[in-house]
Amino acid sequence: MGFETKEIQVSPSDEIMVISLNEAPIQMQGVLVTGHIKNDPAFTMESNDYVKKIVQPRNVADLFADVNGFSLIKRGNYAIDPSFRATQYEQLNVQFDGGTKVMHACPNRMDPITTHVNPEEIEKIEIIKGPYTVRYGATFGGIVNMVTQKPSAKDYGLSGQINAGYESNGGSMVSSAKIQQATSKYDIGGTVGYRDFGNYKDGDGTEIPSAFRSLEYGVIAGYNFSENQRLQANWRQSYGRDVLHAGLPMDTDVDNSSMLSLDYGLTGMGGLVKEITAKAYYSYVDHIMSNTNRPSFMMTEALSEIYATTAGGKMELKLVPNSRLSLYTGLDVLHIARDGARTRLVKRNMMGPLPMPMEFVDKVWQDSYINDLGVFAESKYLITSNTI
Repeated sequence: MGFETKEIQVSPSDEIMVISLNEAPIQMQGVLVTGHIKNDPAFTMESNDYVKKIVQPRNVADLFADVNGFSLIKRGNYAIDPSFRATQYEQLNVQFDGGTKVMHACPNRMDPITTHVNPEEIEKIEIIKGPYTVRYGATFGGIVNMVTQKPSAKDYGLSGQINAGYESNGGSMVSSAKIQQATSKYDIGGTVGYRDFGNYKDGDGTEIPSAFRSLEYGVIAGYNFSENQRLQANWRQSYGRDVLHAGLPMDTDVDNSSMLSLDYGLTGMGGLVKEITAKAYYSYVDHIMSNTNRPSFMMTEALSEIYATTAGGKMELKLVPNSRLSLYTGLDVLHIARDGARTRLVKRNMMGPLPMPMEFVDKVWQDSYINDLGVFAESKYLITSNTI
């Protein structure tokens, strides 16, 4: 298939023959791909080709720029939030690998979840456009699941790749590297990425303060107990430095984050219970922002040191009573905690410089926390071949 047919006569005396075939590509008008609508809640799936992109993504949110229904809330090159059909912030459930969450520490969202993962690690984006599932939390504004790359059979062995890019507008540099060793029994891989973006100029030649530097690295390891049983651990850290935000009153001096997740899956079981999946994760964000580069610094020095902790997990069972009915049920838990304060040193007021600067401490997060324990059940019944 894919080559021209050739007929050759052979005789018993022919021991070795080398046969060359001419290629004959198959012309296809189109390909129709259908999913398992009873099992997969994602109605839209997007993939990205970084080689074809003229402008490299600043962070993961840039991947949504061409997705139908999405727009971007841009406070600078670093802090970009996706918005879907006017749903934004916590109304939109954005997560990694089926449940891992990272809550921002900054009240102005200088550090949304999209800033803590290297865009080159994202293989695809699964989007659930509306209140069609409760398997990923009690969110009715839509769910975005960003899936990181996992090795397949074609990746067995030792492999790696290096990417680099440069943009003249702003003198921006993007680089990343990946290496992995994979077999049918286990796989382990590491990624590292570095970004150094400068201030870019708009169409009128005005320089927009948007520079930042970021370094991310991650390690992922998986072990397959059998063909249908897998345990996977994922660890990644991200470091942001000297981040300028044109649309916010302060800039980010330091933005550090750490994430750890553990996933287990058992599929292909007999009886009523067909699948068991479990996930646990933990993330910590250390965020420091100041107004050192702002005109307001002459009157008041402001420095905020804030922290955010996110932890949670989920256990889910897939039950199949009969061929027409699938039932997903389980437990999930989410813990969000934030703390931190802003220190203001007032050096002058409308009357002029103060003889003695006055210091004030303002609570940004008053040791706040949320503990959420949930029970969920979702069933899909196939009435006809095209009615659910």
